[in-house]
Amino acid sequence: MSHALSSAVLCSLLLGAAVATAETRPAPSATAPAAHAADRHDADREGWPDTRVGELARGWVSAFSVGPDSMKAFITHHLAASSLASKGVAQRVERYLDLREKYGTLTLVSVVKAEGPKLTAKLMASDATSHEFVFTAQDEAPYQLLSVGIMEPGHFGHMFGH
Repeated sequence: MSHALSSAVLCSLLLGAAVATAETRPAPSATAPAAHAADRHDADREGWPDTRVGELARGWVSAFSVGPDSMKAFITHHLAASSLASKGVAQRVERYLDLREKYGTLTLVSVVKAEGPKLTAKLMASDATSHEFVFTAQDEAPYQLLSVGIMEPGHFGHMFGH
C-alpha cells in the first residue's frame, strides 16, 4: 500500500508541476500571426530591401547564379530600354559569361547602402570573396534596372553597366 501511495503522490507532484509550468508560459499574442507573416516576407526577400531597386537587385543576383538562360531572360525583361540601346542583350550575356566564370554564383552578404533608386550590396562569390555591387534603377515608371556596377578594391570602381 505504501508503494501505491508514494506512486500517487509522485504523480500528483508531477501533474502539479506541469500545470504550474503551463500557467507561467506567456499566452500567444494576437499579433503573433502578423509577426510571423512579416518574418516569412523578410525571409522571402533573403535580406534584400523591400524597394523596387531591392527587388531588381535580388532578381539580378538570382538570375546571375542560375545561369545564362535566366540572365538573358532577366536582361530582356528588366533592363531599361535606354541601357539596352547602348549595349544589346547579346553583348550583355557575353559579359555575364565572363563574370560568371570569375565569380561563380553570388549570394547577398549585406546591403551596404540603399538610397532612392540606388542600392549598394556586398555579395559573396563562390570562392568566398566579397565584392560590392551597385545597382541603379529608374526612379520613374517603368522602374527598370539601368546598370549594375562592381566596385573593386584598389580601383575607383569598375562599372560594367549591366
